[in-house]
This record gives sequence, structure tokens and C-alpha cells, in this order.
Amino acid sequence: MKVSIVLPVYNKAPFLRECLDSIRAQTFTDFEIIAVDDCSTDASLEILRAYDAPRLRVEALPQNMGPAGAAQRAMDLAQGEYIVRMDADDIMVPERLALQVAFMDAHPAIGASGGAVQLFGAESGSWHYPTDPDALMAELLFGVPVPQGASILRTAVVRASGVRYLDHWPRIGEDWLFWSALARHTRLANIDAVILRYRRGEQNIAHGQDRAATRRERIRLVLGSFGLAPTDAQIEAHLLASHIVPAHVGPDAVRACHDWISHLHAWNRTSGFAPPAAMEQRLDHAWYGLFHRLADQGFAPAWTHIQLSPDRKKAHLIYLLKRRLRAWTGQ
Repeated sequence: MKVSIVLPVYNKAPFLRECLDSIRAQTFTDFEIIAVDDCSTDASLEILRAYDAPRLRVEALPQNMGPAGAAQRAMDLAQGEYIVRMDADDIMVPERLALQVAFMDAHPAIGASGGAVQLFGAESGSWHYPTDPDALMAELLFGVPVPQGASILRTAVVRASGVRYLDHWPRIGEDWLFWSALARHTRLANIDAVILRYRRGEQNIAHGQDRAATRRERIRLVLGSFGLAPTDAQIEAHLLASHIVPAHVGPDAVRACHDWISHLHAWNRTSGFAPPAAMEQRLDHAWYGLFHRLADQGFAPAWTHIQLSPDRKKAHLIYLLKRRLRAWTGQ
């Protein structure tokens, strides 16, 4: 068996048949499907059991374990050389498996990879991720480097590493924790091709959640696992460096963010966590990409950013003056 498709399911009845149909329509056919129902309260389990697919295995959990727990129990049953993650409300493009298997076969040093996703439903557009493994290591400081529902993992690497989705992990953001653990054992990558249609809407587990509040715990857990042990103030600075900007940002918060990014530069030089060039590029994006969001808020935080960025002072000052002029004139 080449591929085991892992499909955790919880109350996805309205979307489940469309998801399964997209799997059955794959141009690559050497796969099994392991669907684990996480105590759904809708018709999801009935749909799974009635679906006509010869390589579909359905398991029903005796108690709700959350997305991480359900996924891990499916992964434990996988027989394929590769494990492919899939969310039960998304849709594979027909060539997804063929593209991902070909990439992994051609790059034996890569333990897991993903690809671009096209949004549909409540949002449109697409998400593209870095493709270079060095860039993905640096990305781990700020978020998910590989889209979980569009990922493929080398089964032997995952099992040899001992990395697992843990039941006590938060139900939002378990993918960041998993990639952070796995990246210590293997290299990650992405292909720059859309391989998945990602449904956006109220059924998403993070829908309606306070983004900053849910992310604070994940930052503490992930950065703590890297040996950083951030304080509460540093977590707030990391949120700002991640471009999660509160309604009101003062100059002190901007200075704290600059200090934190400088600390991350120094930490990476000492720890060797990510290749220096990749980390410098990612931290520069964290800092300089923040400016335009600050300029939309007001003069003081953006001016503080300019004062701390002498190499881009002129261009940013011109932008800030134009932006504030438009705000004052209502244009």
C-alpha cells in the first residue's frame, strides 16, 4: 500500500460525501482511507458506513478525543508508505495524491510536505506556503509551515521519530505543535501547486474564536519547546511580530516588539535553530511587514517603527504621511 489517507470526522455530515467523492476521483489509486468518527452527533458515522468505497475503513471512537486525538488514532492504523492528512469538509483536486507522491518519491530527505490551498465557501483566494525547507524552519517560530489538511508524511519517519498528536494538546493549533516536534527529526517542504480546496465557514473549529487569545497558549507551548520560555510580555510582543495587531498599539509595544525580534536574532545565532539567512529573512518580514498595519492605526506607533528602522526611514515616512493625510481628509 502506497498511501493511507487519514480522515478524522466530527459533525461534518453536510460536506462528507463531497469530500469522499474527491478522494475516490483521484488519478492516483493505490491508497486506503481510514476514517475515524470522533463521536459525531449528526449523521456523519452513518454516511461513512454507507459510503461505497472498497478501501474505506471506518472506526468509531468511544469518546470524543478532539481533532488531534482522532487523527492520531487513524495514523496508528495506517499501512501505507505515506500518510496523507485530509479534513472531512475539504475537497482534494484530482491530481493531489499523484503530485504529492511524486514529490516525496523524488525527495527522500523530506519527511513531510504540503502544497497550496484554494479557499472556497465564506472566503475566496488561495494560500501559498514557502517551499524551501530552510524557510520552513524559520517559519516555525510564527506558525504552521505546512497546511495540515494538505500534508503528506513519510510513515517510517513519523514512527521512527516517536512524534504523535497528544490528547492534551489544544484543540485549535495542534498542527503547529505537531510540526514543531517533527521538524526536529526531518526536513519539511511544500510544492507550489494548489492541491486542496479548503472550505471556510462556521464549521471550521477556529471560527468565531478570539485569534489572539487562542494563540497565546500555542506561542507559549511552541516557543517553550524550543527552549525560549517567553514571558507574558514577550508573548504579547510575539503576537505583534506575528502581525496580530490589537485595536490600540502604543509606542512602548512597538519598542517591545523590536526588542523581542532582536532577541530572536541573537537566540538563533546561539542555538542554530534555523539557517541564519532564512531566519534573518523571516524576522525582517516580521518587523518590516508590521509597519503598514501600524500606519493604519495612527501616527505614534508607526513613527516609533520608523525611528527604529533607519534603513527604510524615508520610504516609510512618505507612506505614513500619505496614509494619515487620507485619514484626515476622509479619502
